[in-house]
Amino acid sequence: MKRLIPRAEIEQQDLTKIESPYFAGNQIRTYFAAPYALPGLQDLMRDCHLPSNVVVEPKSVEMLIKKIERGDWLLVMDTPFLPLSRECRAKYGYLMGRRLYVGPGKWKLININYDGVKNTVAMLANRLGSLGEEGRIFGSDGKDFENTTRVMTQQWVRLERDEEHLASRSAERRYGHLRSITQRFQEGDDNWKVGGKSWHWQPVTADITYEYKDGTDE
Repeated sequence: MKRLIPRAEIEQQDLTKIESPYFAGNQIRTYFAAPYALPGLQDLMRDCHLPSNVVVEPKSVEMLIKKIERGDWLLVMDTPFLPLSRECRAKYGYLMGRRLYVGPGKWKLININYDGVKNTVAMLANRLGSLGEEGRIFGSDGKDFENTTRVMTQQWVRLERDEEHLASRSAERRYGHLRSITQRFQEGDDNWKVGGKSWHWQPVTADITYEYKDGTDE
C-alpha cells in the first residue's frame, strides 16, 4: 500500500519503507486524475490550497511534484525502488532531523580490554591450586584462567543493506553510542562439547549483536 505523509512525520516511520524523493515524484503522477486513490494526496493538495475533490490541472501537478521531490511530503510504500535509508546520509540528510543520528542498527565490537593486574592475581591463585597436578603444564587447561576478566566495547552502527529487513524490529539508539560488557572466564554450559560444558567468556556475547524493540538480543 502507498500513502503520502508530511515530512514532519518522518521520525515515526521505518526509513526502509520510504521511497527516495527523486523517484517518488514520478510514482505519484498517475494519481492526480483520482487523488482519493492515494491516501495523503488530498492532504497535500489542501496543504497547497488546492481543491482536493477535482482533477488536478497540469500546472498544479508540477508544483505538487516539486514538493515531493524536495521531500516536503514523503511516499511510504511496502517495497520502495530506492529506500530513503540508503540515501539519508548523503543526498537527503537535511530531511532527517533526529533520524539522521538516531535509528535502527546493531552493536559492533570495536575493542576488548583485559584487566592485566586483576587477571595476574587470579592466575596466581589458580597456579597455587594446580601445584598438585603433576605432569600438567600450567595454562593447558581452561580452569587455569578461571575468574580472569575482560571488557568488550561495542558501538551502535547502522545496518548494512542486506540487513535492512531487520529495521522494523530493531531498537533505535544514537549512532556511535558505546556500551561496555564485563565478561568473566568460567566453566559453563556448551551444547557443542562432549559432556555439555566448556570454559569460555561469560556472559556469551557475539562480536555483532542485534537488539530488538522487545528487549531481546540476538
